[in-house]
Amino acid sequence: MSKKQHTMILQSISLFVALFLSSTSYPQQSNTVSYPAEYFAQWNPVTVADMIDRIPGITVALETNTSNRNQNDRGLGSGENILINGQRLSGKDNEARDQLARIAFEQVERIEIIRGTSSDLVGVRNQGQIVNIVTNSLNELSATMAASATRYQDGNLEPGASLFFNGSYGNLDYRIGMESDPQYEVLDSIEESVNGDFSANDLRVFRQITDQTNQTVNSNLSYNISPDQTFTLNLLYQNADPPRDLNRTILQYGTTPPVVRREREIYDATRSNWELGADYNISFADNSRFQFISINNQLDQDTLQGRFRVSADDSILQDLSLRNKSVNTERIFRGVYTRPVSEGHNLELGLERAQTTLATQLDLSRLNPATSQLVEVAVPNALSEIEEIRYEGFAVHHWQLNTRMKLESTLLYEVSEISQTGDIEKSRDFDFIRPKLDYRFDITPGLQFQFSVEKFVAQLSFADFAANTDPRDEERDTVAGNPELRQQQSWRYTANLEYRFHEGRGVVSARAWLWDVTDAIGRVDATRPGEPLVSAAGNIGDGEVRALQINASYRFTPNLLVSGTSLMRASEATDPFLGITRRLVPNDRGYQSVAVRHNLPRWNLNYGIDYLDAPQGNRPLYDINRIDHLDSREDLSFFIERNSIGRLNLLARFDIRNSLDRGMCSDRFRFNDRLSIGTISEVERRCNERGSQYVVQLRGTF
Repeated sequence: MSKKQHTMILQSISLFVALFLSSTSYPQQSNTVSYPAEYFAQWNPVTVADMIDRIPGITVALETNTSNRNQNDRGLGSGENILINGQRLSGKDNEARDQLARIAFEQVERIEIIRGTSSDLVGVRNQGQIVNIVTNSLNELSATMAASATRYQDGNLEPGASLFFNGSYGNLDYRIGMESDPQYEVLDSIEESVNGDFSANDLRVFRQITDQTNQTVNSNLSYNISPDQTFTLNLLYQNADPPRDLNRTILQYGTTPPVVRREREIYDATRSNWELGADYNISFADNSRFQFISINNQLDQDTLQGRFRVSADDSILQDLSLRNKSVNTERIFRGVYTRPVSEGHNLELGLERAQTTLATQLDLSRLNPATSQLVEVAVPNALSEIEEIRYEGFAVHHWQLNTRMKLESTLLYEVSEISQTGDIEKSRDFDFIRPKLDYRFDITPGLQFQFSVEKFVAQLSFADFAANTDPRDEERDTVAGNPELRQQQSWRYTANLEYRFHEGRGVVSARAWLWDVTDAIGRVDATRPGEPLVSAAGNIGDGEVRALQINASYRFTPNLLVSGTSLMRASEATDPFLGITRRLVPNDRGYQSVAVRHNLPRWNLNYGIDYLDAPQGNRPLYDINRIDHLDSREDLSFFIERNSIGRLNLLARFDIRNSLDRGMCSDRFRFNDRLSIGTISEVERRCNERGSQYVVQLRGTF
C-alpha cells in the first residue's frame, strides 16, 4: 500500500471523527460491564478461574489480541488484557492470567469487563477488552490447594499439585504459591516415503517420550505505603528438565528382503528461568499519576542430543552429538506519567529502556566411519552473543469526544542498537516512528463500534541471528543464522462491532483486519559457495494479511452457556525460491470452535464440551529444497465437575482431553536441488498422534 493510500485512509478517519464532533449530547454510557461476586455464588465457585468460565463472551476478552505485541517480545509494551485491582502485574513470565486459579472466590468483590482502553488505566493499552479482577480488603488468610492425576496413552500416570496462599496483613496484600505441573508427553509417529519415481523408499515408526514436570514458585506482594502510594513486588522461579527418549524403527525398501534398522535418540535437557519485577505507583493532588516498573529475568536452556544406531544384539553406536546451549537475559525499566489536561482530555507520557542479551553455543559431532569415533564438525556462526539496547518513548492522548465517543492517539518513537559478537562481529542501529489511532463509538448502550489504524514493527527473534537446531526435520541437524535480518513492519487496520444482549445474556462480535506488510520474514537461501544447500530466516519482501473473526456467546437458560468462534484468514507473499504467490507464514486459514457449559445447581454438577477444528492445509512451508503441507487439527474434549462436596468448599473434576485421538499429519516434498531447478527426490507422509488424556483433579479453598 502506497504512502498516498495511507494518507487517504488517515484523512478519511479524521473526517469521520469530525462529523461526530458536532453531535448532540447523549446520556453517559459506561464502557465497563461489572459482575459482582453475588452473581457467581449460585454456582459455588472455588477460584476466579471458576467465576470467569460463567461470563458470556469471556473467551473474546481473554484471547491474545491479534493486533497486539506478542508476550515473547522484548520489552514490556502496553498490551494487557488481565488486570488485578486495575493494575497489570510487573512481570512477563509471571502473568496475570496464571493468577486466576490462585485467587479464592471469597476474596473477589467483582469482575469487570472494560470495553476498550481508559485514561484511568496507567500504561495499559488494548484493542480488545480488558478483564479487571477487583479483590476485597479482608484481612484473612486463604489457602487454595489442588491435586491432580493424568493418565497418558502409554498407561503412565503423572501426579500434579499446587498450593497457594492469599491474604492481607495490615497494608500488605500477598499471594504466594508453589506448583508442580506434569508436562509428560507421548508422541507416536509413522512416516511413509516414496522416491521421486514413486517407488517405495522406507517406512519409519517411532515413539518419543518427554518426561517433563514444571516446578514453579511465585509470589506477588503489594504494600500500600499510603492512600496514594503502592509498591508491588513479583517473584518467579521455574525449573523444567525436559529429557526426551526417542526410539525409531526404519524399514528400508530397495533390497530383498527389506532392511530393518533401529535408532535411538536421547535428549538430556535442562531449563530454568527466574523473574523479579517491581512496580511503584503514586497519585498526586492534581489527579496526575506516575508509575515505575522494573523487570529482570533470565532463561537458561541446555540440550544435548545423542543419536545411536542399535544393532540386532541391542548394542549401540553413537553417530551424532548435538549440543545447543543458550542464556537469555532481559532488563526492563519503564516510567509512565499521566494527567488530565482539560475537560475530556488526558495525556500520558512514558519512556522504556530494555536491554536484552542472548548467548548461544552450538556443538556438532558426527561419526567417522573409518575410525568409529565422533568427530567435531565446524558450524558457521555457532558461537554468538547478541545484545539489543532499545529505548521507547511514547505519548498517548485520550479524547472524550462526547458521552458516546472516544479517540485515543498514540505516537511512539523507538530506537535500538543490535550488536553481535563471537563468530560474527556486527552492529546495527534502528529507529522507527509508530503512530496509532483508536476510535470507539457507543452506538447504543449495548452496541459498540471500534476502528484502529497502527504502524506495527515486529521484533526480531535472536534465535534467527545464530546457527540453531531444526526440530522439524530429523535429516537436517542445524539451520544457519542471519545477522542481516531486518524487522518486519506493517500497517494494521482493524474494525470491530460488538453487541451485548440485555441483562448480560450474551455477546456477539465481528472483527475484521487488514495488515499491509513490508520486509516480511521467511526462509531465504544462505548457501556458501561449494557447500551444501542451507537456508536461514530472512526478509522476503512485501505481503498482506486479511481476516474476519466472528464470536458469539449466549446464555440460553440461566445455567446453559454456548459459545462459538470462527476465524477466516487469507494472506499473500511472494516466495523467494519460486517467485510464486503463497501464504504468509504463520497465517494459516483460521479455525472454528464451539464450547458448551451446562450447570446443574440442584446437584452441584457442571459439565461441558469443547470442540476445535483448525484447518492448516493450504498453508505450505517453503524452504530451499523442500515444501511442507500441514493438515487440519481437530480436538474434542469433555469435562464434568462437582462443587461443594459435603460441607467443604471443594471441587472435583474429570477431564477427557483429545478424545478423538486426532493427531497432526503433514506431507513433505524433498528436492534434489533448489526448488527452482530441482526435481522431487522424495515424498514423505507423516502423522503424529499424542493420544487421549484422562485427568482427575481435586481443588479447594480453606
